Amino acid sequence: MKKILIIDDATFTREIHSQVLEDAGYEVVEAQNGQQGIEKYDEEKPDAIIVDLLMPDMDGIDVIKAIKVKYPEVIAVVCSTDKQKFRQKEALEAGARGFLPKPLDPDKLLEMLKTELG
Repeated sequence: MKKILIIDDATFTREIHSQVLEDAGYEVVEAQNGQQGIEKYDEEKPDAIIVDLLMPDMDGIDVIKAIKVKYPEVIAVVCSTDKQKFRQKEALEAGARGFLPKPLDPDKLLEMLKTELG
């Protein structure tokens, strides 16, 4: 079973994303902020992460960059309400494999993970 780490400061968002992923057969681990997400990645070694951009302690781009230092192969998908083109470009340049707007389209998320994880 593939493991996905959700890094998002919004409890409701984590719950929705977790339900979608668990219903699709993924194991889910959650982190409520960027620093916790980095620590959870070290502990859990998930197959992919779904990360929000807008979080109080550090944004999703910084999270991706920090994880990529130790784990350059990380599969990261950004899911954010910040839909500005330059932010999407920043996320992709930081190493995200994809960018999905909130509210989440579950089918698009599952399709992206299936493509990335095989």
